[in-house]
Amino acid sequence: MSLLKVASLEDAEGEVKEILQEIEVTFGMLPAGISLWSMNKKALKYQWNSIKEVFSLDKDSQKMHAVIRYLVSEKNNCEYCVGLNQGMLLNMFAMSKNDIHLLVDDLSIANLEPKNQLLLQLAIQSIDNPKNTTQKTLDELRKHDISEKEMFDIVLAASQMLVVNTLFDTFDVE
Repeated sequence: MSLLKVASLEDAEGEVKEILQEIEVTFGMLPAGISLWSMNKKALKYQWNSIKEVFSLDKDSQKMHAVIRYLVSEKNNCEYCVGLNQGMLLNMFAMSKNDIHLLVDDLSIANLEPKNQLLLQLAIQSIDNPKNTTQKTLDELRKHDISEKEMFDIVLAASQMLVVNTLFDTFDVE
């Protein structure tokens, strides 16, 4: 539930209903967290397109995104998002609960391909202390064939999770 009255699939209309139906077909249910986005059609479209984009990536990149979402949510104590992303790491990527908890202190536990490991580090640094990112930081990433778009996109993904955490906690999404 939520403190806000979000549209149920039955009550939704137009494009919001179409998107919610697509989400339900994709997941076999309509997650409470996604239902919150129905408050704003533009936000719902953006969020759903972002989710679909991540699911279109290769498995290692999907895992990296799940690790980022988990770690950002852990730092912000967003129980809904911690649980959701922990479940994804357990079920989709076969990580153990112990390894997931160890990620907080050791990003190498994610066991990602080298490029994604570097992107993960940038994403977490951007959340922990964004002002520590320097030209030298980015030049090092470029040496590993990481494009500026990839750098931007991964920091965007991490910062989007801050927005999600804030919305879910403010409106008490369970």
